[in-house]
Amino acid sequence: MLQDNVSEKQSVKNIRTYEASDEVLGPINSIRLAYLEIYWSRHVLWHLFVRDFVSGFRQKLLGYLWIVLMPLIGIASFVFMQSTGILNPGKTEIPYPIYVYIGTTIWGLLINVLTTVANGLITNSDLIMRTNIPKIGLAVTGLASVCYNLIVNLVVLLVLLLVLSLPPSPWALLYPLMILPIIMLGVGIGLILSVVGAVARDMTGMFTTVINLLMYVTPVIYTAQFSEPLLKLVVQWNPLTYLVDVPRSLFMLGEMPNPIGYSLAILFSVVVMSLGIHAFYLIKDKVAERL
Repeated sequence: MLQDNVSEKQSVKNIRTYEASDEVLGPINSIRLAYLEIYWSRHVLWHLFVRDFVSGFRQKLLGYLWIVLMPLIGIASFVFMQSTGILNPGKTEIPYPIYVYIGTTIWGLLINVLTTVANGLITNSDLIMRTNIPKIGLAVTGLASVCYNLIVNLVVLLVLLLVLSLPPSPWALLYPLMILPIIMLGVGIGLILSVVGAVARDMTGMFTTVINLLMYVTPVIYTAQFSEPLLKLVVQWNPLTYLVDVPRSLFMLGEMPNPIGYSLAILFSVVVMSLGIHAFYLIKDKVAERL
């Protein structure tokens, strides 16, 4: 009887009760809380990140071959259309195959980051229901696969440059830093979609389709030189124009076209990521009951 009472008291002690908080988080507090939660659970998140990253290397030979061939097949169609005159991308200082490859790689990075973060909570729904790991950490651990694909794309790019005898600019060492703003933009949008998508599962697919349409008003496969005033204005005010074009130009030519536009695009990315974190913390408590 005494043992039963002791075990009952121990089980009561192990019960954790969650209560609604009256504190209203502002954008700054949301960013601070995100940092603290990721820092507190950094060891667990790091193991999850490493697990996903290593699993990318455990693919069969066809998987490795497909990852290398996919970007090459993607640019082959644009190079073919450009060489036959079907597509007129304008005059590029960079050889067109390299121009398209870097542009589509940066654009694909945005899409991959966005969809990975957006599906992060659904992918880790088991951990959300069974553990106390911060949800924002689970949303971003999937970026390991994005890092893996980025490394493969960089290796393929270096091989292409070697084959074409095109040395990159010394400023190419800053390439990882230059693509950071477009990663931040993808994370910000992805965090919003991760909590909204848990409620409405079709939102991520719909928004990704809309984002992909923006590629046609972004100089990914063509130069930003237009005679049509309205189209020229749309491209100039598109922040993705600078997030794609500046890293590419710096990598190959060592030049930074329109530094003011690039600075404003970085500011835009920071704002979107901040709003994404804030929106995530406003809605994240509704996620578990919808999974």
